[in-house]
Amino acid sequence: MKKVSSTEEIREFINSDMAIVYFTGLDCGACEAIKYKVEDIIKEYPKIEACEISGEKYPNIAAEFGIFSLPILILYVDKKETIRTGRNVSMLDLEKDIDRYYNMIFN
Repeated sequence: MKKVSSTEEIREFINSDMAIVYFTGLDCGACEAIKYKVEDIIKEYPKIEACEISGEKYPNIAAEFGIFSLPILILYVDKKETIRTGRNVSMLDLEKDIDRYYNMIFN
């Protein structure tokens, strides 16, 4: 995932057909574990854009996106927020949802 530090950079990612914006904490074990699992999942989907931003380092940006706890993953499909999930994410369900949307858009 590409690390970003501004709302403008996030909006660039959101403007793609499919994008993941991942809000993470600085010293958060759950954040790191989920990040690595998501990165493994999206390796199979080369057209998905993904970025990561520290919600602790940039609290104003996190608040702008309605993020008040970490970690939070947001999947945008066709510039619209489609999935928002946090610490208790089911990786199997997330992968199924990503696969379904990816196939609808790109196949």
